[in-house]
Amino acid sequence: MKSKIQIKNITDLSLRETVESDIRQKINCITVDCKRVVSQFSSPTYLNALSAILVLSGRGSICINYKSYQIKEDMLLLLSSSHLFYFYDCSEDFKCICLFVSKVYMDDMDTTDMIYKRIRYGVRLYNEPVVALSQANALVIFDRMKRVDKSISYTEHYYYKEVILNSLFAFYLDLSDILERQMTLPGNDSITRYESVIKSFIELLVIHYREEHKVEFYASELNLSSHYLTLIVKQVTGQSVSDFIYEMLYSEARTLLSHSKLSVQEIAAKLNFSDQSSFGKFFKRKSGLSPKEFRKE
Repeated sequence: MKSKIQIKNITDLSLRETVESDIRQKINCITVDCKRVVSQFSSPTYLNALSAILVLSGRGSICINYKSYQIKEDMLLLLSSSHLFYFYDCSEDFKCICLFVSKVYMDDMDTTDMIYKRIRYGVRLYNEPVVALSQANALVIFDRMKRVDKSISYTEHYYYKEVILNSLFAFYLDLSDILERQMTLPGNDSITRYESVIKSFIELLVIHYREEHKVEFYASELNLSSHYLTLIVKQVTGQSVSDFIYEMLYSEARTLLSHSKLSVQEIAAKLNFSDQSSFGKFFKRKSGLSPKEFRKE
């Protein structure tokens, strides 16, 4: 039996003892040990963020889109929201530094389009997301990640968001430079037809899940029949298209109930439910609690 697939936002991750800034719900950089990595990522997960994970010590394994990789010190994992992954068999001294950047954060920042334009390796690395860095280059990436972390913590800066964006931009520039110089990028490997469909479906889902709840929309966008899309998703993941849509909606609903001042009615409208009652029934089926009960927890 396939393990249940989870779709998570940064806010679903319990990786830090304290959260000194709300911005860490959208962008976060944190060093974690074996225990926390396993507690958060031991089952198949789609994380609704761009993730860069640098291994600092120890050894372990990660499964990404059903392919296993052995990982050790100075290896960098570059994951998009359409990468399904989980860690396993990590040594007790395993430690890594993780940079998570949500699409919500990217959308909030006016100049983040520059970052996307600079990341020339994104599509080419989709099928080979694990990169072995030289020690010198690993130190460069580590330093850039720590600078992002420091900028997030510097909440009193008059130009707080701009400082974070600049540190993030510098990280991506250095990363792009290292990959362009160091790597022999895979040119002959190609993802399978089914993997391509899953990747495209998840990318569409991340963009449209708040407004579009029906399988037919995603199938139409992919020029597939609803039956064929359902068949592919079920065969590859063990879950239905609707499972993915509802999990994304549920994740967003939890975030809005926990971290926003929107009323339940406003949240229902934001997530394109027909009314507050239908949203309440959906949420209670998923959590066992009404939205108001969940907010009081």
